[in-house]
Amino acid sequence: MARACRRKDSTFETSQVKSVFLYGKPNQVKLHLLSRMQQRFCELANEDIRTICETDGLFLQLVKNDKKNSVVRKLEKQFRPAGLNSAFCQAAFDYAFTRLSNRLNAIRKDMYAEDQTIFTQSKVLFAMSLMRQSKEEMSAVMKDLANKKRKAGFYKDCADTLDRMDEDEFRFLMQELVDSYAVHTAEYRIPHISRTEVPLDSRLMRIEESVDIKAPYVISVTDPFNRNQRFTIPLNTSRHFLHKIKSNKMAGSVSVCIKSGKLRVGWAYTRSMKQPKTSVVRGVDTGITDVFHTSDGNAIGSMKPVLDFYHSTVEPSFAGLTDLRNKKRSISHYLRHHKDLPEDVRRSLIQKMDRLDYMMQTMNAPYQKKRRYYGMLDQEIHKSVTGYMDGLKRDTLTVIERLDMKEFKKSRKVNGMFSCFARGKTQEALMRALNWKGYDFVEVAPEFTSQVCPVCGNLDRANRDGKRFKCTCCGHEDDADHVGSINIRERAVNKDLMDICEKHRYGNGLQNALKDYYMGQNETFKKQHPQGMVS
Repeated sequence: MARACRRKDSTFETSQVKSVFLYGKPNQVKLHLLSRMQQRFCELANEDIRTICETDGLFLQLVKNDKKNSVVRKLEKQFRPAGLNSAFCQAAFDYAFTRLSNRLNAIRKDMYAEDQTIFTQSKVLFAMSLMRQSKEEMSAVMKDLANKKRKAGFYKDCADTLDRMDEDEFRFLMQELVDSYAVHTAEYRIPHISRTEVPLDSRLMRIEESVDIKAPYVISVTDPFNRNQRFTIPLNTSRHFLHKIKSNKMAGSVSVCIKSGKLRVGWAYTRSMKQPKTSVVRGVDTGITDVFHTSDGNAIGSMKPVLDFYHSTVEPSFAGLTDLRNKKRSISHYLRHHKDLPEDVRRSLIQKMDRLDYMMQTMNAPYQKKRRYYGMLDQEIHKSVTGYMDGLKRDTLTVIERLDMKEFKKSRKVNGMFSCFARGKTQEALMRALNWKGYDFVEVAPEFTSQVCPVCGNLDRANRDGKRFKCTCCGHEDDADHVGSINIRERAVNKDLMDICEKHRYGNGLQNALKDYYMGQNETFKKQHPQGMVS
């Protein structure tokens, strides 16, 4: 089964890219042309993906996403279809190349998580290994990079490691890497583009302020099927986006797509900011009863009413839809396995299936309730994030858990109780708001933060019972979310914990290493406070 790419750690970004959106209502002729252009772009991208996959010797360019490499550009020109705008064809090729590059890097990161060697850590060595190049060639490239790059130490270490390696060991590692690559490649499908936004640069479009019409802007697009033809479409947008366009330097390219008979244009701009210096560290636990609970004791918002609405209203509503779907499936199964039914019985069952199908198509209530749930969720997230940001000082470093919703290995019931989806959306919204407003933040490993006593270091699942925390060793009592936020903060200020988390960042031994650390802390506490133990 194909595996989703793991989420990268979020950190403060000094360069933030935001987009404004403009909308146009083209006539039927222009709408047909834009739809045809979007469809042809997807076809070209899929053809380019097949071409790149069938071409040997591109591993290094793909890993580095080096689209401007002369070999890559030569390949693109060689397979460029006749009769189409060259810039349009190049945009489709670059899009396909980037998708394949992301896939290859995801495979490399998974391999590095399992086997941390220089061949999976270095993009260059990873590509050279798959291209079956020799140890001497790899060492020469690493030495050359050590003389050119800023991080010369890493490349020099790689070269020294290769020089110390004998041929038998090198051949064994190469065979092991190739076998591992074959296994991981099977888990990631070759990308297939069915629908996407079409990127247009200055060669294919021009956005200008309008003259003598109500719409504020006009986009002029080159017809990719006829190089000498351009067509224009007026664009409208909100006053908020107009202000952003006027006050920022906009990108030289846009992305366009057709949605519900309208043209949607995404236009990006970049905002630069300095990473603030911090002197105060605050842990934040993202939860359900309290949306945010901080290490200094503040509880902000509550997701419980929203999730109660989902479980009491949305889920039962969709259960009725599922019942209808199961009835139709059982009738269809019965018809397939009983070929000798009388004609009138067969016709009656088919009519019943049609009625069930009509009922499913006209059931709007479940989807209306689901949309209401999403609206309530967004409203609570916005209110809670705003509540946290109010009064936040510039020198405060916010510490949050590194939550990857794709990696939660829990039952459906537990997932519903924890609501991974709601927590994930909340945390993403908080990180976006912090970064956009210029407040620093950091993510830390989430293991055991709600089960460790912050006083004695006792790690025990029985310490926590819902919102109540009571240590089974020293008897310390507190709100469980407050304890979690204290332990989250500790992961960013305790050097020993930071070293453990960094050492096992990509490996599988983090939980055992943390258990050993907390066991040592607890033993030290018991020796110092023998009278403070719970009997």
